[in-house]
Amino acid sequence: MINSVKDDRTVQLATTGKTGRELCEIEDAPNNLYMVGSMGCIGSLGLGQALTRRDKDIVVIDGDGSLLMRMGSLATNGYYHPANMLHIVLDNHAHESTGGQSTVSHNVDFVEVAASCGYANSIHAHNLEELEASVRKWKMSKGLTFLYLKITASSRPQLGRPQVKPHEVKERLQRFINGPTDEA
Repeated sequence: MINSVKDDRTVQLATTGKTGRELCEIEDAPNNLYMVGSMGCIGSLGLGQALTRRDKDIVVIDGDGSLLMRMGSLATNGYYHPANMLHIVLDNHAHESTGGQSTVSHNVDFVEVAASCGYANSIHAHNLEELEASVRKWKMSKGLTFLYLKITASSRPQLGRPQVKPHEVKERLQRFINGPTDEA
């Protein structure tokens, strides 16, 4: 659903593991980045992109386990508050990519934490319809936004891996980002 709302100004950054693999299976595209080997860093990467490319919409797709590893990034994001950044957290209460070990996300109110850290909007979407409506609203109004959705801890049993090498993903994203802009 997140992917269906993107346009030619959108950069999508997916956290490590199955989140990036699922995005790749939905649509492997030049404006997608699948983080490899840096769990917890996708929000910081998104902040850097949002600050340096204000002409792009930066959509960060994070997981509960990943965010828990680097929760300080929420405070940094809030401090810099880039209006062109949407931070989505998909919470399955598990480190699914490494075997399904439980996280402690059931004990954290991510929506309140993000709001306390300075996100202009901090939203709990309860279903896919609310998620889509919130993403569409952000595309129209902007503002640093945190969007939380609880999901089930399951993925397709034979979930594929990106066939494109990490350095190729980076290079094609650079070409997408550095292409024509809307600014004069």
